[in-house]
Amino acid sequence: MIAIRRFAEEDQKAVKDLVVKIMNQEFREDMAAYPTDDLDDVSKTYGGISEAFFVAVDGDRVVGTVAIKKEDDRVALLRRLFVDTPYRNQRIGMRLIDRALQFCSEVGYGEVVFRTTSRMEGAIQLCRKCGFSPRAKLQLGSFELLKFSLSIAAWAKKNA
Repeated sequence: MIAIRRFAEEDQKAVKDLVVKIMNQEFREDMAAYPTDDLDDVSKTYGGISEAFFVAVDGDRVVGTVAIKKEDDRVALLRRLFVDTPYRNQRIGMRLIDRALQFCSEVGYGEVVFRTTSRMEGAIQLCRKCGFSPRAKLQLGSFELLKFSLSIAAWAKKNA
């Protein structure tokens, strides 16, 4: 059974290994836009009072990730949404996003922003299912950056 929980120090290597593996296998062209140095010390990077990093685990194995990073007092960034390939299409990504949005509601954010490239189609579809709306597009060389946002009040009303 897959559990969603807060990141623990013993997850450090598994988290970075999972994200780097998926980026290398599926999104190599996007590595320049999304370096993984934020994962060198997850507790430090996502350890602020209104920040969090969640993992999906199958026993001891980290199979998914999502993070919340503070942009300002009102806006949070949804980051590092990844699910290991054999675990996809099992609603794990949806559960990770729901947990992240619940956290955002608890700490008082008004909006959550998700930025991605146009190649990350699974994440885009998942965020749209969760209620995120497109807000901006920016062409950067060979790839397009996309920005989506979600009102926490609207999410909370829908999930009440």
